[in-house]
Amino acid sequence: MIKLLFKNLNFSTGLFILVMILSISVINTQFFMEDSQNITKEEYFSNKPESPSFEHPFGTSKGGLDLFDNVLSQTIPTIKLALFITFGRMLISLVFGFLYGLQYRWLKWMDLFIEGFHFVPATLLAFLLLYGLNFMNFDFFMEHPNFRWNFIAWTLIAIGIPSLMQLIGKETNLALHNEYIDSARVLGGNKRHILQKHILPAVRGKFLFIFSGQMIAVLTLMMHVSIIGFFIPGWTHFIGSNYFELMVSPWIIFFPVLLFALLIMSLTLMTTGIRNILEGDYLSRKGSILSTPYHPVAHRKKISL
Repeated sequence: MIKLLFKNLNFSTGLFILVMILSISVINTQFFMEDSQNITKEEYFSNKPESPSFEHPFGTSKGGLDLFDNVLSQTIPTIKLALFITFGRMLISLVFGFLYGLQYRWLKWMDLFIEGFHFVPATLLAFLLLYGLNFMNFDFFMEHPNFRWNFIAWTLIAIGIPSLMQLIGKETNLALHNEYIDSARVLGGNKRHILQKHILPAVRGKFLFIFSGQMIAVLTLMMHVSIIGFFIPGWTHFIGSNYFELMVSPWIIFFPVLLFALLIMSLTLMTTGIRNILEGDYLSRKGSILSTPYHPVAHRKKISL
């Protein structure tokens, strides 16, 4: 499957864009980034944002900081947090999803509860669950500086688990209805053997597709949560804390939004490539009267035979 992915144009293009973003970010941060540690508080508050120029192609932000350097330095933290949330969702959902699929006959009543998560916006759920942070003691955050970020990260993980668990559970239950599963049971295979030798190989190809789709959903949710005031480290924090500059200094938002859009586009292309590999091109694999030209002479010969 790996060879097929690299031969797919959508996946290769998306991977190329992703590698380019990461490479430019790492190289610029390590070798070309301006040192901003020597800027004093007086200079930071006195230097106003400057519009794009030859010296600063994407302009400067508050304190006269170069936007190109400032935003690129947040690339790795953004992707690391998105990967952490996505991996957390996947691992927890895999465990409960397999159990849900294996015991779907007795647990299908849970569909009534889980279906509700498909109609409630994830941003609204995040807002309701995170709203309590606004009433917590500020001294507590000073004593536990990582509590806020950990709480937000695990909240975003929990929001995606019900729907993802249902998806994996239904894929597992669908695989259980294959004929070779019945043959394995007749030959004496227990549930553990069937899960390891038959279910996992049948559904593991879809895990990459689900993972890439979850990555896109997580990045989008991170930006929405930052805009409503619960800032998350990375690009989303930069966008959320400066969105009001759109009317005054729009270039401050333009570059991080551009990078965010490129990242989403790269993941979307990779997801499309994975879906094409999994589903295959039906018309190229199996001819039909709709996909092949109709030849009356050949058709009459087949009928006569």
